[in-house]
Amino acid sequence: MRAPTSQNHSLFALQYANMRSIIGGMEYRQTDGKTRRVHKQYVDVVARILAGGQVVPVTVCWVDGRCFTIDEIVSSTGFGLTVHGIRTATYKVRFGGHTTELYLEEQARERPDGSQAHLMRWWVWAFDRTLESGRRR
Repeated sequence: MRAPTSQNHSLFALQYANMRSIIGGMEYRQTDGKTRRVHKQYVDVVARILAGGQVVPVTVCWVDGRCFTIDEIVSSTGFGLTVHGIRTATYKVRFGGHTTELYLEEQARERPDGSQAHLMRWWVWAFDRTLESGRRR
């Protein structure tokens, strides 16, 4: 076994800090001390594009039609590395006293004429609706 380096140790620490792991092909996140299964849920977002090119989310609309104005952008990261043709930026946002992560993914697709089309979509981690292990029969 290799000794931890600053690079692979930081990657592990980052993954652990996000409380996110992939087990058996499923995605899990931890909240309120409980590990729950999640899935990527695309959402509608009203955003401003500033003169300098920055993208600022303003309102998030859930699939059920409820919309929430973002009170504060706590932090944001730029687009990361391209993985499977997709780059993702992360926004930690607060609305209605709730803090969550909102993701903006950008995917480049080749058109039939050979030119590039860029698809941008917003998504969140949504908790799957599953029964607690103690409530199963």
